[in-house]
Amino acid sequence: MKNLVVALFACVILAWPAAADQLLPGGEFQIVNTTGFIEKDGRRTPLPADTGTAKVDVTHRANGTLSLRIGETEALLYPVEAGLAGLTWNADDTNVLHGTDFQALNGSQPLETIPVWGADLAWPGLGLARLVVMPHGPEGYAGFLISYPEGKTVVRQMELQQVFGPLNRPQ
Repeated sequence: MKNLVVALFACVILAWPAAADQLLPGGEFQIVNTTGFIEKDGRRTPLPADTGTAKVDVTHRANGTLSLRIGETEALLYPVEAGLAGLTWNADDTNVLHGTDFQALNGSQPLETIPVWGADLAWPGLGLARLVVMPHGPEGYAGFLISYPEGKTVVRQMELQQVFGPLNRPQ
């Protein structure tokens, strides 16, 4: 009996990363830009506050991609190899979330088990931009839109939530 319990436990642990997408929420979310900055010549300047929201539909596809649809526009994001461990960014001197923040929001899981999706996209008004999205706790997502207009780097942090405010607040 003890061997059976150990074998079942091992199967659950080994299947956990493959089942991660089924555990993450999908459906309609509100998206808002929460912070960001412009970097030019080594200096970072915060972006002005942007409290506008939009509706986005989040769909996990069977092939592992993540679809974000705003109106008639769809962005298809692909899994990042090694999850959050596959990304690096310098959030020093900014209000954007750090890798350790995402790790804490996701139950202190190892970085490689926290899924991340991303793609380079033609973004209206920005040209080519990189969009990356990852879980922001069990109820939502956060991400970064990074663009490079006119010799500067612009980083926008966004949050996708189904309920804004305390997570235990009724919808």
